[in-house]
Amino acid sequence: MNSPTSPEGQLFDGRSAQGQLVRLSLEGAELCLHRLSDGAEPALKRYPRSAVTWPEKTRHGVRQVLLPDGGVVSLADAAVWDAWSAQQGLEQVLAVRWALSWPTALVSMGVLVVVLLVSGIWGLPWAAEKAAPWVPQSVREQIDSSAMAQLRRQGWLLPSQMPEGTAQQVEAELRRMLSAAYPAGEAPRVTLAVYRMPDWAGPNAFALPGGQVVVSDALLRLLPAEDGRLHPGVLGVLAHEVGHVHRQHGLRNVLASSATGVLLGWWVGDYSSTLAAAPALIIQAGYSRSAEREADDEALRILRAAGVDPRGMVAFFAALKKAYPERDGDSPSFGLATHPPDSERVKLFETGRR
Repeated sequence: MNSPTSPEGQLFDGRSAQGQLVRLSLEGAELCLHRLSDGAEPALKRYPRSAVTWPEKTRHGVRQVLLPDGGVVSLADAAVWDAWSAQQGLEQVLAVRWALSWPTALVSMGVLVVVLLVSGIWGLPWAAEKAAPWVPQSVREQIDSSAMAQLRRQGWLLPSQMPEGTAQQVEAELRRMLSAAYPAGEAPRVTLAVYRMPDWAGPNAFALPGGQVVVSDALLRLLPAEDGRLHPGVLGVLAHEVGHVHRQHGLRNVLASSATGVLLGWWVGDYSSTLAAAPALIIQAGYSRSAEREADDEALRILRAAGVDPRGMVAFFAALKKAYPERDGDSPSFGLATHPPDSERVKLFETGRR
């Protein structure tokens, strides 16, 4: 009754640890299990062929037939099973055949790499841009608070040594610019602070996702106030940082870099994983060149609307070149972000065109 090439194995029924030696055969639409000692006796068990989970072909290891009642037939002789299953027309599913084909596997890996690259370059930034407006302001402020605390712990933000009242003056000038540049109620929510930063940071300012803007002592010393008013270059740098907040660049960076945590937070209403990772993401990741150009464009608009001469930014770059002659102005700027070449930015603020 059974073919000499029929596979043999051990049946474990899920109730006893002791296996039974069985031989497999296919009779019409049924899988039949025969005791090896039964000879031509009726089958020990029968199962609908369609309800059986057939083994996946692998290069090593035993084959296992999964039965619908929870039992398992373990087949030690993989070669016999493979030959018999092929003879019976038990073809492997397409995914398994692909996995066993080196050319197909390599092509699949290449496609996966391309998909991941496309997702990283275009997909995640696009998704982050669309998701950013939906992040509550309270979450943005928590991100800022965590990032500021970490920056202080690491010694990147130290108490300012500027004269008393400097921070209040800078904030007042910033508020004046914002009220002139944006309709009532539409200005980005911005909070300003002045800190002393390590020497390596240079004259700098940066903005966090929730609207926290930090200005360094070194920047205010590089461009001293004139006639009791902030230097237009300082106002230009502030306007640039407001541009980042307005375009939500920092928040989009956080969302794109922690996409899984953001989706989980949206689903369960708990952003704790994103909040925990956000400070490190903010510190380590600079803005893209396109984001910096968008911030410059917004800064130019703000300065013009507020009646501030945009050429103050030209003076800023000139002062940088004088204070740091070893710095190549057409290479990425030092600090917390990667900017376009200084020559491009000078042209924009001098002529209004790139």
